[in-house]
Amino acid sequence: MFRSTLLACSGLLMLAGCERVTAALAPDPAAVVTPAETADTSRKFFGREAFTIVMKQTGREVGTVTLHYRDWGRRSAEITKLTNTETGKVTDSRSFTNGAASVTIDNLTGEVVVTENPFYHEAAAEASTSADDAFGPTAMARMSAEATGESATIAGERCDYWMVMGAKKCVSPWGPTLQSTMEIGDSVADRTAIEVRIGDGGPDSVFEYVPPKGATAPASGQ
Repeated sequence: MFRSTLLACSGLLMLAGCERVTAALAPDPAAVVTPAETADTSRKFFGREAFTIVMKQTGREVGTVTLHYRDWGRRSAEITKLTNTETGKVTDSRSFTNGAASVTIDNLTGEVVVTENPFYHEAAAEASTSADDAFGPTAMARMSAEATGESATIAGERCDYWMVMGAKKCVSPWGPTLQSTMEIGDSVADRTAIEVRIGDGGPDSVFEYVPPKGATAPASGQ
């Protein structure tokens, strides 16, 4: 199943910080499964060109989230494998971005969703007029985050704790969130990095989508 949706984000590169709003069912898969967006080449979202972070999640949903980044974060891919401990529901999905365009594949149902971040160009325009790239403490300050004064070393990387949008996050000076904790009802959701691989932007296959036999067009982050 192919759907076209609009992605509205309340903050920059926040874990689970976006809201998907269904726009329409697309009659022609070729019209929606190929992100035509060209990644902005002026913005660095992170201080490392390529890296992979494996996150362990606990709380109501348990499992792993693997994050791959290339081109200073302008291209990213996320592999999510979670199980809800209360309902048994399994989430097994892969998503990748190229500039403002994003493709999400549900590995269980085969559903493919194409989204667009309407704030991408706005953020890129702000960055082009800034003296530096907005990652690490600079990004937190721009988001009005509050430093707690705490720090830690997680998966071999130093990070500092901030309170932002109801979550406590440990953010590395070069940008990535290595731990994120948030209270959701009577449960605490936590994601903590268990592995950081600098220089490893992930395999090419996670940035591509090849439709099953019978479909007419692929989606690719390249």
